[in-house]
Amino acid sequence: MTQPTASDMTPSERRAALRQLIIAFGLINKTIELSASGAPRQIAEHAEAARDLIGELVADLAR
Repeated sequence: MTQPTASDMTPSERRAALRQLIIAFGLINKTIELSASGAPRQIAEHAEAARDLIGELVADLAR
């Protein structure tokens, strides 16, 4: 069985996946900024949001 690739996705599915990756990238950048400013609670919140979003994307792509 071959693994699906991005080329197997519809254009709409690729755009949705790209939007999720852009959001996750932004959350990770914000986490880094918060870490540099010493805001531990906000760091955890952003890290959890990024983790959850990436988990959803992985689950979507695994279907």
